[in-house]
Amino acid sequence: MFANVVALYRAMGAPAIEGGVVSYEGPLTTDITVALQACKNLPPEFGKIQHHEVVEAGVVEIELRLPTNEFGRFYSNVSDLARNGSLGKGQFPQNLYVVDLGWADLDASEPTQIKELRRVCRLIELLALLAIGVDKDSSPDTYNLFFALPPDGTKPPRTFLLPTQVDEHFIGHELRHMSLLEEILNRKNENKAHLSERKLMIRMAIANVIEKFESEPNHFLVVVREWNEVLTTYRANLQTYVYSFSFEKARRELAQAEIDYGTKLSGVLGDIAGKMLALPISFAGWVVLNNSTSPFEGFVLVLGLIVVSLVLLAILHNQMLQTDRLLHSFNVVFNDFKDKIKTYPPKLQGLLRITIEQVERQGRTLRRTFQLLQMLALLPAAGAVLVSLIKYSDTFLWVIVTAISTVFASSTIDPIFLSL
Repeated sequence: MFANVVALYRAMGAPAIEGGVVSYEGPLTTDITVALQACKNLPPEFGKIQHHEVVEAGVVEIELRLPTNEFGRFYSNVSDLARNGSLGKGQFPQNLYVVDLGWADLDASEPTQIKELRRVCRLIELLALLAIGVDKDSSPDTYNLFFALPPDGTKPPRTFLLPTQVDEHFIGHELRHMSLLEEILNRKNENKAHLSERKLMIRMAIANVIEKFESEPNHFLVVVREWNEVLTTYRANLQTYVYSFSFEKARRELAQAEIDYGTKLSGVLGDIAGKMLALPISFAGWVVLNNSTSPFEGFVLVLGLIVVSLVLLAILHNQMLQTDRLLHSFNVVFNDFKDKIKTYPPKLQGLLRITIEQVERQGRTLRRTFQLLQMLALLPAAGAVLVSLIKYSDTFLWVIVTAISTVFASSTIDPIFLSL
């Protein structure tokens, strides 16, 4: 029905409004006739045709009282609309007509001023969801929003009150990138990483702007006017947080990798500690070998000590291969850190270099330890052979002489050789 009232008002030539009433005296056009017919049974909440009379042929007098309630309202200009109380609570009115713009909300297109006021209303709705506290009842026309700054050094924490009072001064300010706020406050994104941190950062950005212009009377106008600064501060804080989080994550991964590989490398030596106890025990075999009473007994002891040396050498070789695999795995993991080392802060670069150096030094120490143990692992066999050579030197000498004699005795001299 409000559309019919607007159609009649426009058909009358959009006359001046005086006391909520418009008057027309002029020719009865087709548009006026159609509009009058549409408003014939107009409900009182949408206005009233107070006078309608054809004074002479083709001339008509019309007096129309316009609606002034929630069912419809005419505003003389956009400033009058901006002072409407519902805008302060983020509610853009419906069934309205702005005279100086010649615009009704049923029109297909919107003037720039109307778009700006709609965006202000949407901003109020979003800030009411973002604020740490909202007082919706103290004022019939505004919300009281609360934003805070945490303590900073010697500065104590501060809380700011932001009344969402709207007037004509809000026209002309473009609120860009509100989709950023929409995304942060969208319930579908509640499970996204770092969402609470992003909310906190944009709250702090708003509070920083309020603090900067605290002496101005309308803090909400400050937020709208300085919206670009709010976004700039938020992005700077977010970038700092992301870098800090990224570096902190890299620092944790670096520390964990150092602990893991250090533990594994230490475990390689720990795994064979018990087995290597067989090495000093095997030295007692030399005493038994020295006290043996028969060559066969000595042979068995020597063979046993040789087996001990072979087993220990095999164990040490396997552990050396395990160490090489761990160091290779370490290099594969830390290559990613090495590739990005120039992007890290100097302190983290230093920690990375120290970690790489320490793990590589531990690997070199392990290799040297295994080489030493390999030489020691040869002692049981070498010592057994040496003791048996000393103890059974006569027997060994007899065996050697007999073997040589047998070789030469079995050889024959070629007669052709003798004829020469």
